[in-house]
Amino acid sequence: MRDDGFDTDVIVVGSGFGGSVAALRFAAAGHSVIVLERGDWICRDSFEPDFDAFWNPRRHRFGMNELRPRGRNIIPWLGAAVGGGSHVYAGTLKRRDTFDGFPQAIDHAEMQDFYSQAEGVLDAQRYPDHPPYSDVRATQLLYSIADQLEEARGDLVEEWGALNLGISFAPPGTEPGTEFVNKHGARQRYSDPREQSLLGGDIGTKNSLDRNYLFLAQKLGAEVHALCSADRITPLEGGGFRVDLKRYRRESRFWRRFLRNWIPSLIRPRDEKLEVTCRRLVLSAGTIGSTELLLRNRDVHRTLPRLSATLGTRYTSNGDYVSAMLPTRGLLLGWIGFALAVYGLVSGSLWLALVGAAGYATGFLRTRPAYDPDVGTTNSDYIKFRHRDGSSQGAYIESGRYPTAVRLFITVILSGLGIYRPRHYGKIIRYTRFLRLFVPPFGLLARTWPIPLLKMGRDDAYGTFRLDRRGAAVIDYDYRANKEFYRYLDQIGQAVAKTCGFLWIPNLPARILRRVEIPHNQGGCPMADSADKGVVDHAGRVFGYDNLMVLDGSIIPVALGPNPALTISALVERALTHITRQLDQAGDISASV
Repeated sequence: MRDDGFDTDVIVVGSGFGGSVAALRFAAAGHSVIVLERGDWICRDSFEPDFDAFWNPRRHRFGMNELRPRGRNIIPWLGAAVGGGSHVYAGTLKRRDTFDGFPQAIDHAEMQDFYSQAEGVLDAQRYPDHPPYSDVRATQLLYSIADQLEEARGDLVEEWGALNLGISFAPPGTEPGTEFVNKHGARQRYSDPREQSLLGGDIGTKNSLDRNYLFLAQKLGAEVHALCSADRITPLEGGGFRVDLKRYRRESRFWRRFLRNWIPSLIRPRDEKLEVTCRRLVLSAGTIGSTELLLRNRDVHRTLPRLSATLGTRYTSNGDYVSAMLPTRGLLLGWIGFALAVYGLVSGSLWLALVGAAGYATGFLRTRPAYDPDVGTTNSDYIKFRHRDGSSQGAYIESGRYPTAVRLFITVILSGLGIYRPRHYGKIIRYTRFLRLFVPPFGLLARTWPIPLLKMGRDDAYGTFRLDRRGAAVIDYDYRANKEFYRYLDQIGQAVAKTCGFLWIPNLPARILRRVEIPHNQGGCPMADSADKGVVDHAGRVFGYDNLMVLDGSIIPVALGPNPALTISALVERALTHITRQLDQAGDISASV
């Protein structure tokens, strides 16, 4: 505790795109800053692509991915690491074309400067047009589809091309995977398309926040405390806040780790309960985390009773939806031939086995070379479509990258043995190529493997947060309100697949179970012009409480359409210009009314 009675000037809860920007800008303005992050530091050498890749501290799993249902319809995909969602997002950095639906104070022209400022710190780079990046066949495929679709449906397709990404790519003549020091002084490595992104390949190659915004904030004196989860927020007499938190402790003994992992009821966690005080508090725990935290303090702890009645409203999924397209040329003949060949061998019918082998070979030769949807960055390309009403930026389709079945199986086995590292994926690719060449049906399987289509856009549905018995946030989502929007996404997905002669595969889990996995969660603490319409003002300052701010995706009041990471960063950059100016002039931070 300092002479003024506080532990620090500013506490930032969460280190994602909002928290990291806030930490740097407060530190640059001369304020002492403490960042509390529930997740841990991320390192390539300790990443495990098995159960330990997920966030479940009760089972002593401290991975960077939290993926669990929040209500009947929504499964949010959240980041849990120093750097927040910058470790689990695809690196995609898009601007929004308009700011309709936002408070009047936010001007589109003004936002362009803040977009540029965020892009500069995140070192945004266009996906390269030189080898080996340009050799990724799935990327070439979407470019070809987009070109044809634009010519045929110019009324529907607005633009297409290479994505702007927060990823470091090797310049021509430099070997992918080479280590370098980025412009901020942090160590990184150039992206290697042979390493699978979701299986640790983009750790260190992605321009994650711990290598730019947070890195710079630390150089200015900000402290980052990992494995610290905030709970109770108490306003102090005379101003300021006390934050009660839990610090997770990793088990050092194998037997305790094993029991915590598989029989957690037998082992009591040895987590610490701590408290820290500050003059000013920033909540940047993400859409789910910040909304949950404020609801808990308003309705359970009752320490923040004056929070707006709109808290927990206007949740949006940003239209996130997934389908796929399947290369079908030669597929049916190949698989029928393989089945006949196997049956002939088992039944002892040589002629049937030979006929089946001939059918398999013919089908295989008719297929196209494998598109390898596990190779390259998670996103590299996009097609932008008009909204159903004809306005701009209504929906996007990006071809995704994900580990294929055989290679994923090998990876998980190696991880379970404790010997997997992201650099090993290139060797796994070489070994599986042997299977494709000499062991049917692996070759046919690779050539007819589905290519995912990642979709998003300005949808129609909203959700509302509530707390369950344990004080965890649950989202009641109006899934039916998105019926027409999902139909629109299906139509453009079918158009993409038809253009290249592939079979379109709908999102069957969403259709049957009405449940969607959402990486772009937004809303819950919406910004507005007054407390009766929102929780915070245009700069993220909480109505009803001085020196309390929310700066993350939860303050976005409408579905953005494009991937939200860059817009969140730009909105917080803008917010901090207003906040630090007000702080210099008035000595306190208060919402505009």
